Amino acid sequence: MQLRCNPRIYVRYPASVQTDNGAGQGILFDLSATGCRMQSNVPLTPGSYLALHIETPDTESPLAVEVSVVRWTKDNQFGIEFLRYALGNRERVSDLVEGRETPAISNQVEQEELTLNPVAA
Repeated sequence: MQLRCNPRIYVRYPASVQTDNGAGQGILFDLSATGCRMQSNVPLTPGSYLALHIETPDTESPLAVEVSVVRWTKDNQFGIEFLRYALGNRERVSDLVEGRETPAISNQVEQEELTLNPVAA
């Protein structure tokens, strides 16, 4: 038995899947910096390449993995290895897995803070 090289966390994130044969939706589980387990109705086979957009809570933009490959399948679950991330997303995934991901601050909150009027004394 081969031991895992990277820590993984159990998550339940919605994800969109894009393949050469079409697109679909799935649920991502067991996230690590190098891959994940996911469930989807998209028919995938080992060796299939795909792109993923992962919706994580408290972030403004999805995590984008530009190129991934299916390593195994069982029923409608798949083992996915991440090969190429969109710019800055490798660090976001690592931070999320290691518990360092911070929620995004919306521009609306920043603008509200900037428009506060001083209180007369």
